[in-house]
Amino acid sequence: MRFRALLLLLLTGACGGVQAQPTTPAPPAAEPAPIAAAPAPTPRCGGVQGMSIEGQMGSLDPARVRRTLRDAEATLTACYTRRVDALPCLSGHIGLRIRVGEDGAVRWAIPTASTLGDRVTERCIVEAAAALRFEAPCGGEAEVTYALDLDGGPDRRPATAWTPQRVEAALRTRRTALAACRHGDHAPIQVTLYVAPDGTVAAAGAPLASHEAATMTDCVLREVQALHLPTPGSWYARTTVTIP
Repeated sequence: MRFRALLLLLLTGACGGVQAQPTTPAPPAAEPAPIAAAPAPTPRCGGVQGMSIEGQMGSLDPARVRRTLRDAEATLTACYTRRVDALPCLSGHIGLRIRVGEDGAVRWAIPTASTLGDRVTERCIVEAAAALRFEAPCGGEAEVTYALDLDGGPDRRPATAWTPQRVEAALRTRRTALAACRHGDHAPIQVTLYVAPDGTVAAAGAPLASHEAATMTDCVLREVQALHLPTPGSWYARTTVTIP
């Protein structure tokens, strides 16, 4: 804010015709000190002031993040619409964590939550998210979270719900192979899977604990999809199991 200073000058003179007595001239008044202007507010990184989406190391403007994700929504949901033709009972929720580098490019994206039960769809959505471009974060790398709920609409036929116990016996037959995939990792993995009418596993998916866990999780899902299970009847079955 700028301030204006008002300087008042006091004037003296003769009065009633009486001659003023000579006086010793007073020393000149000191110049008033200049009034410093208030400092302008420091703009946020990138010239954006106000709220921001805080990341692990930096921050992003929320309005620009929302705009980027809104523009990408059609590409992200196309991963589902292309896949649902092959797996008509496909539905579920997926939550993404996206790491944005200092230049605005996505370093990696992972599904930190997923009940879709289909690694093909999960991978497609992750790859589409990884191709996004954000503004350069303020203060270093940042993270963005994004979630989608996907289903085939009111006319879709959902899969028959199975309890995990109907799959656990078959999982025990692949215990050694599953342990080899884990490489000593003991964090539980929640796998959602679909059982086709012939007893094969039509699809399986799982969230990732970290970016580095992708290879291990893919190995586990391949073992799950190799299972042979009882037939659920004329339509797909779906269940979620925890692999310790």
